[in-house]
Amino acid sequence: MGEGAERNAEAGARKVKKGNAVEIESGSQLILGKKVIEPPYFVRKFGVSEEEYEEFTDEDTKAELFDGTLIIHSPASIRHEDLFGFLYSLMRGYAEHEQLGKVLGSRATMHLGPCRLFEPDILFVRRERLGILRERRLEGVADLVVEILSPWTRNYDMQEKRQAYHSAGVEELWFVDDEARNIVVDRRRDGKYSTSTVRAGKVESEVMQGFFVLAEWLWAEVLPEPFACLRKILRESGRE
Repeated sequence: MGEGAERNAEAGARKVKKGNAVEIESGSQLILGKKVIEPPYFVRKFGVSEEEYEEFTDEDTKAELFDGTLIIHSPASIRHEDLFGFLYSLMRGYAEHEQLGKVLGSRATMHLGPCRLFEPDILFVRRERLGILRERRLEGVADLVVEILSPWTRNYDMQEKRQAYHSAGVEELWFVDDEARNIVVDRRRDGKYSTSTVRAGKVESEVMQGFFVLAEWLWAEVLPEPFACLRKILRESGRE
């Protein structure tokens, strides 16, 4: 896509034009010139400031700012949303039960530095660090970040975004890959990261102490009932 190309993203009936290069509408299609591009899509627009990012984004727009590049994501698949809802329910329920801190979903933005604003699928902030939460975003790094990979975002999440998270010092990262049926976990110890890949059995968190998921839960065609899984986590962690 050329710098001068007009990009429209439909999301319903409302139309908002920002600047001279990007136009957003309400729907899920991307319009390039006269061509309609159905999801999935992954769009980059260069030379965007933090102020322009704030003007451009709203609660209906999945977008991130990475060193001045605005990255616009297409709507998530149903499977992605099912996995998100399942994991979010488990993590939030556990964190609240144990009074460990706050779990937030994919509309929460992390401000990691100049022109670096990311929206992880799920993030967790320890109770003693809740001071970094502002009305609209985190001014700083979450303790645990979960990204649910999609075929069209896998390279971005596992390379560029992963490195940005490492540079910011996220203590623990989970990359859930439904297509490959594995969870890649990065843990930061003494300033260095180690990586493990789990395909079956428990995926345990060191940041949310006592919390785990069974990989088999995530690969089920019909995901299990979250409350029953949370009860199992609490019981096996000795916290029920």
